[in-house]
Amino acid sequence: MRDASVDISAEEDSLAENVHRAPLHPLDQFRAFQALRQKGQSEIAAAFFVGVNVVEQRLRLATVSEKLLDIYAEDGLSLEQLMAFTVTNDHARQEQVWESLQRSYSQEPYQTRRMLTERTVRASDRRALFVGLDAYEQAGGIVLRDLFQQDDGGCWRMSGGSMRWSPRS
Repeated sequence: MRDASVDISAEEDSLAENVHRAPLHPLDQFRAFQALRQKGQSEIAAAFFVGVNVVEQRLRLATVSEKLLDIYAEDGLSLEQLMAFTVTNDHARQEQVWESLQRSYSQEPYQTRRMLTERTVRASDRRALFVGLDAYEQAGGIVLRDLFQQDDGGCWRMSGGSMRWSPRS
């Protein structure tokens, strides 16, 4: 029951009922949070009595390649494996790593993260500390962040297979 004068979308109403009554498949929750965000809803955490970090994680999971989300929906990937793919937004690279893992002995999430970050430098690396995050980002550098693991400030993507630092004057 709800007050008819309150402006609540059908998606919000349905999601609230399912979150508190019967658990949704996690993929349904990811997509529902994403749909609410796309409609301009900014108070998702408060509306569903979950932490902001939970909403951020669910929204990040919804950005994984549709192909991998479909595999997850069919129980071809575990939630932990899917979480590992969120370290990058590059869908082609996510799918490439998934195909590689299909032929591999190890399909553990740590293996996925390792493969997706093999051309990166940790933000705690001496070179990264020397350059500084602001200078790196101002020069067009890309920082990969992992919302599901302690990432110590993320990983900095290297360009062209080697770390090239060329501060702009």
